[in-house]
Amino acid sequence: MPSHPSLRRLLREILRAICFPWLIWSATAWIPRHLRRTCFPAPGAGRALVYALHTVLYVSVGLPLTVFVSGEALITANETLIGEQANYRLQSDYEAGLSSAALEVPGPRTPRPAPVPEAQSEAYRRHLVELYAPVIVNKVAHHPEWDIPVALDFDGNANPRDNVNNEPRFRPHTAAVYGELTAETEDSLYFTYSLYRVKDYDHPLRELLTDWTFHDSDNEGLMLRVDKDGMRVVELSTWFHNRFLYYNHSGESAGSEPVHGKIWLEDDTHVLIYSQSQGHGVRALQVSDLDALSRSVKILRHRGNRAPVPVRADRRVQIDGTYELVSFDDWYAQALGPFGSKGQGEGLFEESIPLGRMPDGREIRIGRYIAGWDYSKVGWSRPKPPWSWDDGWDRIPIFVWHFLPSHGFASHGGTQLSHRYLHNRPLEKTFGADGPQVLRSLRLGLEFRPDAKWENLEQRGGNLPHRTYWRAIELGLKHYVNYLFHALG
Repeated sequence: MPSHPSLRRLLREILRAICFPWLIWSATAWIPRHLRRTCFPAPGAGRALVYALHTVLYVSVGLPLTVFVSGEALITANETLIGEQANYRLQSDYEAGLSSAALEVPGPRTPRPAPVPEAQSEAYRRHLVELYAPVIVNKVAHHPEWDIPVALDFDGNANPRDNVNNEPRFRPHTAAVYGELTAETEDSLYFTYSLYRVKDYDHPLRELLTDWTFHDSDNEGLMLRVDKDGMRVVELSTWFHNRFLYYNHSGESAGSEPVHGKIWLEDDTHVLIYSQSQGHGVRALQVSDLDALSRSVKILRHRGNRAPVPVRADRRVQIDGTYELVSFDDWYAQALGPFGSKGQGEGLFEESIPLGRMPDGREIRIGRYIAGWDYSKVGWSRPKPPWSWDDGWDRIPIFVWHFLPSHGFASHGGTQLSHRYLHNRPLEKTFGADGPQVLRSLRLGLEFRPDAKWENLEQRGGNLPHRTYWRAIELGLKHYVNYLFHALG
C-alpha cells in the first residue's frame, strides 16, 4: 500500500465505490458525523447518539438500498449469463407497414430437388416435401442443446422418456424436421412440418415459480396450403403455444382468424419460419425479426444433396446448418397404442383422445401426448403430436386440423375449398382400410375457451420482468425461513 496519505484515501474511496455495501454504509454515516461536528464539537461528546443515529439510518435506508442494489446486480449478471429470452409478442409486417420490403436470410440456399414425374407415388410426394421444405430461423437460449430440432429417435430408440438423459452423447446434433405431404384434395396440397425437441424449458426463475412452463419433449410446427393451380404457397398455419396463427399474402381474412403477418418465401417455395428458443413456438418470419438474426440463432435449411452440416449446441450465430427430413410414419404406426401411463411403459404416446365408435362397438382412440417421465405435470403443457394440436379459441375440434386439414384452413381463412380427398396420409397410415369408416364414426367434442386469446402473449417480451426476479427472491427467502424454523424445531 502506498505511504502517501492522500493516495491511500483515494484508493480507499475507489474500493468503497466498487464495494457498494461499504459505500452505502459510509453514506449513511455522513449525516450523523456532520451533526457531531456541528452540534457536539467537544471530543467524545455525542458519540453514543451519533452511533445510534447511524444505525437507524442504515437499517431504515441503507440496508434496503443494499438489498435492492444487490438484487439488481444479480439480475443483470443473470441476464448476461442466461442470455436472450424467448419473445412471445407477435410480429406482423402488415401492421408494421413492411409488407412491401425485402426479406432475405443469410446462409447457403436449399438445393433444388431433382425433378420427379408427377404421379400418385411416394417418389413424387417426397419430391414435393423437399421442394416446399421451410427455412428455419431457430433461436437458442441458455440451453441451446434443447432448442435444436432432432428426430425423436436420435438416440437409436423410439422411447422419448430417455431423450433428455441421452442427448449430451449426440453432440453436435444432426438436426431433423418431420415433414410430409399430409393430404391432397381437388384444389390443394397440404404439407405438415414439425420440429421435435428433447425438452421445453424456461428461464430458471420462472421454473422456480411454476412447473407449468417446462416439460420433457416438445413438438411445434406448421402446415402449408399450396394451391394446385400455380403450385404456390397461399396460406400458412403455425402452432404457437396452444394456438394457431394464420398467414397469407393479402393481409385479409374472411374466416375465424386474423392474419398475423405476411408469408415470405425463399426461391418461391421455401417459407421462412421463426422458431422461438425455450418454448419453441413457431410463426412466420417477418421483416421486423431481422434484428434477431444477429445473435443466438441457428439458421437451418434442408440438406438436399449436400453434405450434412451439424448444428453446434452453443449460442453462437450459425447460418449454414442443415436438417434431415423425417417421416411421421413411425408415429402413425404407434398412434393407436399401446399407450404408456404416468411416465412408464414403452408406448410413444400417453393418454388418448376418444374419437368415436366403430359400427361393431369398438372404441376408437388415438394417442394424445408424447410420452415423458414428467407425466404428472398439468396436461395442457404436455408435448403433443400434430393431431393433438387443438386451439381452444377456434371452432375446429381436436384431430381435425391434421387429419382433415381443408376444414381447418376453410374455417381459419374463410377460403372456399374442396373437401374431397385424393390422398390422406395420416388416415391411411394410422387406420389403413378402416380409414373411411373411422371418418364416418367420428364423434368429436369441441372445447372452447372464453378467455382472451392474445393478451397473455403481449405480456411476455424478450426480457424477464424484474418483478419476476423479485418474486423468485421473495419465494426463496420464504423457503429458507420455513426451513430454518423447521430445523430449529
